[in-house]
Amino acid sequence: MTRDMTLGLQAALKRPTIEATPCRRPPRRFALALALAAAASVPARAVEVTDQRGASFIFEKPAERAVFLPMPAASTYIAINRGERGVAGMNAASAAAMRDGVLGKLFPGYARIATNITLGAGTAPNVESILALRPDAVFAWAAAGDDALASLERVGLKALGMRYGSQEDMAGYIGMMGLVAGQEARARELNERQGRELESMKAAFAGLDDARRPRVLYLARASDAYRASGRGSYNDFYIRLTGGANVAAGGPSSATVNIEQILAWNPQVVLLGNFDTVMPADLYADPRWQDVEAVRSRRVYRMPLGGYRWDPPSQESALTWIWLAGLLHPGGPAKDLRGAMRGWFDFLYGHALSDDEIDGVLFAKENRTSAGYERYLTR
Repeated sequence: MTRDMTLGLQAALKRPTIEATPCRRPPRRFALALALAAAASVPARAVEVTDQRGASFIFEKPAERAVFLPMPAASTYIAINRGERGVAGMNAASAAAMRDGVLGKLFPGYARIATNITLGAGTAPNVESILALRPDAVFAWAAAGDDALASLERVGLKALGMRYGSQEDMAGYIGMMGLVAGQEARARELNERQGRELESMKAAFAGLDDARRPRVLYLARASDAYRASGRGSYNDFYIRLTGGANVAAGGPSSATVNIEQILAWNPQVVLLGNFDTVMPADLYADPRWQDVEAVRSRRVYRMPLGGYRWDPPSQESALTWIWLAGLLHPGGPAKDLRGAMRGWFDFLYGHALSDDEIDGVLFAKENRTSAGYERYLTR
């Protein structure tokens, strides 16, 4: 045998069988197994998350344990993440809203979530308690100051700053939460749904002249002092959005006012916030309020409490706008609030609201004797 023949035979013996039959493919099940094995060997794609102060963080995988210092944040994350899993700690005020509202009934596991994450009331972090929870991410107000965020970062925690005050701020932190939770598409859908309702409200009241805009006063507190929301507040935003005029718009975003100032403003509608215990009946019976037009016409309303309080920004803010627009313009076409609530709660929480649950969210008993509220009631 010649040298060339010997080399050719050796090459043929080394040649893989698959080359000898190039038209034949591996069995389908074998190919599927190969694909699954290859996918399992590839690590999850890391995600870069930029918070609302411009700091960037890398998450190798979706967060399994997150802590929320701002009050509305935990319920928003629960809605995005489809459950209370993944929430390791939250503000005690968030837990109170869940306990008093419907969210605690939908997700009873909230009661086991740690609430000792702040130093007293407010959002100042209790760093030692937070560290004990071994969180993958800690959400805090970006405007709380560098010291608050730095105290978390110094111990190696990923502290993500959230901004508060505008609809754009909320859309930003919803998107950020979606990235952290590995629920980008769901967060995007939540923002898109709210955006569509926002544009609908803008279109409905864009051409409304000032004379047809009811004078509205929002009171975050009214028991021990009157705390009004003015220029730059989220309450001012949705009062204007829904065709109202905020009587406190000339002042700061939050200010304590006296009854003399309220009498001078003479609001036609008063909204009572969910951070206090005062109800419409309290103002109707208060001698100091008898000359206020809102009391004389019985247009005082306690704001609803659903998965979270409807007065600050939340995942349910679109429902706040529908609710308020119907009360400010009782003679105009009203959207089906109860139907909208059912749709939103199904999307947010996978829950079909009953009539009794809707009445509870809307404070039907407490608001029943206020003008125009019958449009939201079934009996």
